[in-house]
Amino acid sequence: MEIFTSRWANRDLAHLDVVPVGISRGVPRWRTPYSYRLLRLLAPSRKTFALEDLEEYEASYLAGLDEIAPERIATEFHRISQEHGGRPLALLCFENVLKGEKCHRRTFAAWLEERTGQEVPELAPGMVLPGTSSPALEALFEYE
Repeated sequence: MEIFTSRWANRDLAHLDVVPVGISRGVPRWRTPYSYRLLRLLAPSRKTFALEDLEEYEASYLAGLDEIAPERIATEFHRISQEHGGRPLALLCFENVLKGEKCHRRTFAAWLEERTGQEVPELAPGMVLPGTSSPALEALFEYE
């Protein structure tokens, strides 16, 4: 199963053959042009979110992921994908990593790749999604 990461503000998610899945503690206060699912299992805990030191934050978040285990996460991903016809997932939170902002979704992506070998790329402008059959093969992603 293909898994990507992106951000809530990526309006082009409405035109891509992916299932947007929120993994942040909150959801946008604006109306998104796409429907989404929530998987708060991957959101930082309240205790982790309160940490101001980036190294402590990442260590706490990674420890939480290790407690969940890749197998449980894979089961949740499979369930969501199957409920949407086997479509790839796009894991969402708020930060714009393409402009250098740090974000737990990329920490998660690195953790998953280390544990399972599954690559989880960030959706980027001009990226062609494998297996995408929609007219948006080469979507231009708007990052504000």
